Amino acid sequence: MSSEETEKQSLRLTKELCNDIFGQIDHFVIGGWATTAYCGNVRFTADVDIMARPLTTMPVIKAFDEDWTTKKVFYGVQAEHKKLGIQVHINTISYMLDRTTNTKIPVLNDLFEKINKAKVRGHYCPDTIEIPISPFNYLLTLKAIPNRAKDDFDFILLLLNKNYSTEEFKRLLSRCSNTKPFLDKCKRILNKDYFYSLPQKLITYERFDLMKYNAMSRKIDEIKRALSNAPH
Repeated sequence: MSSEETEKQSLRLTKELCNDIFGQIDHFVIGGWATTAYCGNVRFTADVDIMARPLTTMPVIKAFDEDWTTKKVFYGVQAEHKKLGIQVHINTISYMLDRTTNTKIPVLNDLFEKINKAKVRGHYCPDTIEIPISPFNYLLTLKAIPNRAKDDFDFILLLLNKNYSTEEFKRLLSRCSNTKPFLDKCKRILNKDYFYSLPQKLITYERFDLMKYNAMSRKIDEIKRALSNAPH
């Protein structure tokens, strides 16, 4: 399939997953589609990433029909649409493990108490769907740890979003098994050459300029001060 068709089918499957397949399971969307919900159709994404309430592995597997293949994996369930080949990753354990840094990010039960919905559309596809999305500052935390270009890109856009809360982000970040990967990310994206190159590594219309760089730098300084003032 072309990128345009893949994105269109990914949107359709995301809608089906959230509205039908997982209708009886507490869940919300994370990953690229969640970033899109908060920041607009900023980049192409195809795979679907979902956070389900911990200890729901078997209910999640049983929720899929014969159009899908499923298997248990270390984080929960991996599903693949047999015809389209689009993968869905469903975290069903008590933490999200970032394999690029070997960092555990806790999945808190209170995240599922009030799940908001948002409308999203694709980078190419104008179709709009409504899905349950990760609480903003938790999504920012999920993006603050991994050492991947797409996560660095998403983290910058989320950090500049009006929903950002220094205190809430600090609270969630401090519960991770290691905050060094976040500090490494800060150092990485404060390198201007790397910062300006990020959109070129992805399929996106977004461009990073000096205004965004300065705004991001101020936010990072603010977070570092908050972390240094946190009680040990």
